[in-house]
Parts: sequence; structure tokens; C-alpha cells
Amino acid sequence: MRLLSPLTHLLLATVACSYALGVAHPAAAAPSPKPAAGATKAVVEWRFDRPDVVERWRPNGEVKDARVEGGALAFRCEGSDPILDCVQPFQFAASARQVVEARLKADKPGTFELFWSGTTQGPFGGLSQEKSSRFQVVGDGKWHVYRVFPFWQKERRIVRLRLDPYDGATFALSLVRVRNLSANAPAMRDVTVKRAKGTTLLSLDRPGGFALLPVPPVDASRASVVTLRMVSCGASRPSLVYASSDSFGLHEVAFRANPDGRVRAVNVDLRSAPGWSGRIVALGLRPGERPGDTILLESIRAAAGPPAKPELEALWFGAEDALPRAGVPFSVLARVTNGGGTPAKGVAAKLVLPPGVRVLSSSRPAAEVPPRQEAEWRWKVVVAKPARVRMALKLTAANAPAVSAGSVATVTARISAGVKGAIPAPKPVSGKVDVGVYYFPGWRSASGWAPITRYPERRPVLGWYREGDPSIIDWQAKWAVEHGITFFAYDWYWQQGSRSLEHALNDGLFKSRYGEMLKFCLLWANHNGENTSSHDDLMAATRFWIDNYFRRPNYYRIDGKPVAIIFTPHRFRSDLGSAEVRRSFDAMKEACRQAGVGGLYLIACVGGDGSEPRLAQQEGYDAVTAYNWPGLGRQGDEQRAPFDSLIKGYKAQWESLARTSPLPIMTPVCGGWDNRPWAGQGALVRYGRNPANFRKHLQQACEFIASHPREALPVALIEAWNELGEGSYIEPHQEFGFGYLDAIREVFTSAPRAHADVIPADVGLTPPQVEMPSPTQDRWVFSKGLQGWSSMMGQTEARVEAGALSARTTSDDPALSGPPLQLLASSHPVLRLRMRLTPLSGTAFQDLAQLFWSTQTTPTSEATSIRIPVRADGQWHDYQVRLSAKRPWTGIITGLRLDPCNRGDVEVRVERLELGR
Repeated sequence: MRLLSPLTHLLLATVACSYALGVAHPAAAAPSPKPAAGATKAVVEWRFDRPDVVERWRPNGEVKDARVEGGALAFRCEGSDPILDCVQPFQFAASARQVVEARLKADKPGTFELFWSGTTQGPFGGLSQEKSSRFQVVGDGKWHVYRVFPFWQKERRIVRLRLDPYDGATFALSLVRVRNLSANAPAMRDVTVKRAKGTTLLSLDRPGGFALLPVPPVDASRASVVTLRMVSCGASRPSLVYASSDSFGLHEVAFRANPDGRVRAVNVDLRSAPGWSGRIVALGLRPGERPGDTILLESIRAAAGPPAKPELEALWFGAEDALPRAGVPFSVLARVTNGGGTPAKGVAAKLVLPPGVRVLSSSRPAAEVPPRQEAEWRWKVVVAKPARVRMALKLTAANAPAVSAGSVATVTARISAGVKGAIPAPKPVSGKVDVGVYYFPGWRSASGWAPITRYPERRPVLGWYREGDPSIIDWQAKWAVEHGITFFAYDWYWQQGSRSLEHALNDGLFKSRYGEMLKFCLLWANHNGENTSSHDDLMAATRFWIDNYFRRPNYYRIDGKPVAIIFTPHRFRSDLGSAEVRRSFDAMKEACRQAGVGGLYLIACVGGDGSEPRLAQQEGYDAVTAYNWPGLGRQGDEQRAPFDSLIKGYKAQWESLARTSPLPIMTPVCGGWDNRPWAGQGALVRYGRNPANFRKHLQQACEFIASHPREALPVALIEAWNELGEGSYIEPHQEFGFGYLDAIREVFTSAPRAHADVIPADVGLTPPQVEMPSPTQDRWVFSKGLQGWSSMMGQTEARVEAGALSARTTSDDPALSGPPLQLLASSHPVLRLRMRLTPLSGTAFQDLAQLFWSTQTTPTSEATSIRIPVRADGQWHDYQVRLSAKRPWTGIITGLRLDPCNRGDVEVRVERLELGR
């Protein structure tokens, strides 16, 4: 920071151009807002001070008492879809550097939606969900100016606008207008920009803010890397933001920044980034996540590749094992990348440790790190006594600047507990409120863990464990009941009789030593395709529940009835209709009564639509809850928002349900949300979660349940134990240890706060781990084993049989997933696959296989896939596909998924799969 002081002082004294969303005006009347910095005159404008305004912006039936009053259109809204539709003809050219301004006041907070279109033809008069922008409205009864960047440039022209307010509030609207912004000045929302002496200081005022920089358009096909020379002042996760001529909206790619006050070059690889195509007509930065995050930008450059000079960076450095114990060896990991355009040669990593720390062993990768690839160093160390161990990493290379990093490992004393080599018996605690936790059974193979290994802070205390082994659930059950958790709600997958991911229950809980001390129930994760539900199928699922789960003594019950939670009530409603759902549910409940299991208690997961609980009651549900509501409390559509605002959103949603739901509420609680492992860098991130604010969230849930004895069941339901890919997890892990479980114990039980959390290292045990093959492996001959491949969905468990990976498809969407990878796409342009598909019906057919992949910046999706014509005839076939023909086959490939066909009842055999030239 010392480096910045003189320059920062100078910049702060410079006249700034500042542009904020939701600027309040204290006057009670409706004066015109001042233009935004850099704005030109209005392209189109409406003032709501004339009696004929209702004829120009026509309200629908849910907008009540619309009238001109005090120089504004006053109205109130009742219903789920109020609309103000502009019917006055107009037309203007659409540009990425346009802002829509709306001046209004409201007595309650909520979200407005702005729709636009370049046509009045087609469904909904040319309007669609993709042609819309949301903005959050303050409910303080004061005038505010809301400025929205719609990024509608793909539409070419705009001929229609519509505003959708929200239910239950009273409004006054004085102005709507569209302005062009100057191409020669920054355009900002919630960011303060100061410029002086060829540099630009960008400081985040509110979450979700961004600044568009005055740079010329970029041809995305010729420029795939953006290089920034910058200094980070506190910001660790800024984002590059951009708009394309080929798509709507503002795209973003987050990148790491070292907030050490030094000038650094950062290369952002956009070759497989969403929306990086056509002409990039706007380019800028979101300087961070938290208000006050600041970046000093020296230059920004878009080119075909990064500068030739290699650039080493430590992506991760620290203790890899969670909760290291004194006297027990643990692993220290350094993950290093080369962001430059040429190989870093002669790379060496030195671990610097204080006295008293012994290095037992080390592993070293090759001394050369190619461009955009990674290398890992590991050291096995042991610390004799409890201590906070300060570690340093020194990276050197023959042709790149040296890099250093630091970390602190908190090493605690071993706990003396029972017999060495045995899991100690649990010591359950409980309170007046039952606590349930969702459980995602997705962690039995290297392919399942692959995306999580990119986020070492999420590594569980049990390591990359082999889920389904009884000892795993013994530890999990022990920790759960010792912290006041009553039951796990297991995600359960069934599609027309096809089941998957049953290992955690069948092989784990049911065969474990301590599993019966923890209750369980089912969450039917019925996010299947259309027309997959029927009355007969629901009855078949119910019979399966009765035969396999409901008779178990530790199945969780309410009012003596076994509980089943339905993830997607809409799936049943869409496939059957509400009346048929009710008939089926009545029959299911009667079947359970006839079987002597006490009936059936059905709970519907609902969202924010107030009509959902009423529909759930009509369809025969007994209560409502949610799996998660990750978007609550955001400002519009922002992709990065604080966890604290999510807590406020949950509390408001509970209160809303208490007012409107005719069914009791099983109060849902959120452990966090950051699904970058699944969705890539463009994912929704609720940053800033920690045990302290989670405890606050729990306390609010506890108070809500206590203060609503008629509306709320005495149950809190937390998402989730191990949704590590969604970023909602409370299982003991590397970053916060037992912090989340301790919060549950403190809030929901009267057990003493002081207690001992025994881990495997304390009793000399190593939990069973999945096999992690080398990430540079590019050829799999399955006679040697599965090598990290596994069945993902839609087929029986993959196994090696007669020298091949073998499975049987059980649905029309089977998939095999592969282990974590680090492969340069340009060095592996060709896929070779030897596979045999045998229809069990005996009738041969032509079909399409599909290979999916993920990269360091892009998740698995249809865009990152290629279809392969295949023949299901019981014969071996060799397939060869040129992957480089697909533009997204670029960068570093981090994972593969193979869908062998699109039908059920097919025997799949894969002898080998390889990537090469």
C-alpha cells in the first residue's frame, strides 16, 4: 500500500466522475434528475405529469388507481404480474452504451423488471425473458433515480418498452428516459472512477457495480486474451465485464488479484468464456466484491494471446489437510500457474518453515510450466507441538520474475479419545427444535470430486472421501448428532423406475455402525424431463419407499407419518395436472396407511411466488419448505452479492410465507451459495459467508419458529451438509473446520459450548479416499481399471468387466464422467473412442453419443460439447472425432463427460478413450 499513497492522494484530489444506482433526492416533489456523467441528451423521454399518460403507458388490471398526481403517475399494485406497457410509437437504434433512467418512489421494497423489444410481432408482442433487466427498488417512500444498463445492442433497434412493478406496494413514477453515454468517457454504475496522469482508479461503491472503459470495439475472433497492468488495493476477486454484438446482457469473468499493492500484469483468457464472440462493444471492470475494493489500472489490452513473457502466480498455498494436528503428518500444497505466453523454465519452489517443523517428504513437478497450465508441489510436514505455523513459498524461474506467497497453518493438539484405530461412539445432543440437513450423495469417485479440487478451501476434514463406505457416514453421523442435527434429508433420484446415487444410503448409512443414531428422510430430486411423471409411476415410487425405507426405525416422521420432500412440485403439476396430482397423493397416502407405516407426510419445495403454497395445499401437500433461495436479497441480477443480504432475504421470505401460506412451514436455512465449481466463473456468488453470519441466520430461524407456533413446524432444514459444488456446505472442512456445526449446537441445543471434536487423525485413522489419477493422463485403457471414470447418471454403476468399462443405461440421458484433468486443448485436438453398444431389446439402431468438456473458465454445457454418430448393434466400433473443429475446444481442459447414447436398456462397453493428435 505504501507504493500507492502519493498517487492515491493525488487522484482523490482530482475531480471525479461518479455514477451511482439509486441516488436519492430528498425533495417531495418530482424534479428532473441530473444527467449521468458523460451522458448526452435523451434519445427518448416520457414525463408522467399529463393526464393522457395512462394512454401512453397503459396499465393492466393489476395496476390499480392509476392517476396523475403531483407531477407523477401514482398507482398501486395487486397481483403477481402488474404491467405498465408503453403503447406510444417510438424507435431508436440500440447501443451497449445506453442507460435507461426511471425516477420513482415506493412504500415497500421490491424488484422492477424492464422489458424491451425491436419488434411488436410474435408471442407477447415481441417481448421475452431474455430481453429484460431487473433493478431493485428502495421502499422508503422517497424519490430515487434508478439507472439501468440493458445491454440490448443485439436487438439493433428498440420499438417497445414495458415496466413490470411488483405486488403489494404503492408507487409514484415521474420520468422514464433513455440516454446515450459518451464513447470517450467511462460509464459507471456503483463505481467511483478517478483519472490522473494516465492511470485510472476504480473503487466499488456497492456490490454489483462496474465501470465500462473508453476503449474501441474488439474483434473477439482475433483477440482472446485481455491483459491488465494493475495494482489491487484490497480487491482479491475483480471481474472483467464485457458486452457483445452477438448476445444480450453484460458478461463477466472473475479473475484472481493479489492485493499486495504491487503493479502486476494479469492475463484473462477468454477463448471459452461465455459471450466472447462477434464484436466486443463494451469492455470494463468490476473492481471487486466488497464496497471499498479498489483497483489502480495502468493499461488494458486485448490481443490474440498474452504477452510472451512468462508470468508465474501462486493460485493456492497452504495446508491442504483440514485441521492439522500436532505430531500427525499433514500436506502443504502449492498450486502454481503460468499466465504468460511462453513456458516458464527452470521453475523451482522452496518451502520456508519456522524452527520445529520437519519436512518428511516432497513431490516436485517438471521444471517447465507451459503457458496457462498449472503445476503442483506438495510437502509432507509434521509439527511437534500446537502452534500457528507461518509458512512462506518462494518461486523462482530461469526466465520469469520470482514470486512469493505466505500462509498460516493452525496446528492443534491431538484429542485423546477411546481406542486407537476405532471411531469413538457418538455423544448426541438435542434441543426443542428438530434440525434437518439436506445431503447430496455425489462424492464416490474422482470424477465427482474433480470440480471441487479446484477449490482447496472446500476440502472436507474427511478428505476426498469414498462416499458409500460405512466408515464415512459413521464419522458424519457422529459429528451431526453431537451438534444437534436430528436427520439427514437425502437427495433421492428416481425416473420411471430408474434410480441413481443410492450408495450413500444403501452402502453407507444402512451398513454403518452408528447410522441408526441419525434419522433420515428422502428429498425426491425430481428434476426430470417433461412427461416423466404419471399416477402409476408415483405409486411405484411409493411402494419402493414402503419396502426399502419407511419401515426403518430411524426414518424421520411428523405426526407419526414418514416424511417425503418433493424438490419440484411443478414437474408433477405440469405432467399430470393439479387434480391428478391430488388423486395420486391421496392414493399414495392410502397405500402407506394400508402398509402399516402410518400414512405419508408430503412437503413441497416452493419459491417466491405467493400462489405456490395455495397450489400445494390444493394438490394434497402437508407443508411447504425450500431447497434453496440463492437469489434473495440481490440488487437486480447482480452475480456477486454478500451473504448478509441473503440472510435478510430469507428472513423476509419466511415472514411472507407465514402471512400467505395455508400450509405450515418447515423453515429453510441456507449454508451459503457459490456454485462456481458447477457453473464456472459466471456463477452466482454470495460472498462473505462464515460461521458468525451463519449463526445469526440460525438464530433468526430459531426466533421465527418460536414466534410462529401455528405457521411454522418445530423444524429447521438446512441446505446442505455437503453441497460442495453449490457452495452450500456445513460439513467440517478446510476453511472453517467445525465452525458451522458449532453454530448449530450453540443455537439449537442447551449443550455446553465447550466440547471436543474428534477427527480421524486423533485415533490414527485415514478415511477411505477415492483414487485420483494424474491430471495429465490423456489415454484410458479400461482393462487397467476405471482410472477415475464413473457412472454419473442414467445407468447402472460402472465397472470393469472383460477388459472394458461396462454399464447398462437406465434412462434416455446416461452419462459417464471422468477424473480431474489439466490438458492443453491445442495439444489434444482428436478424440479416439472404441465402444460397443448392445440394445437389450435386440433391435439395432443409429444414435448420437456426446462428449462434453469443461475448462478453467467454462463449465460443462451444450456449448462445450460435440455429438458423435454411433451405432448400437452389439459390435465394436472405433470412432475418431476432430475436437479442434469446435471453437470452445480451447484453453485448459479440466474435465470430460461421455454420454454414450440416448436410450435406456443398452449395454455399454468402452474399451479405451484417448485424446491426442
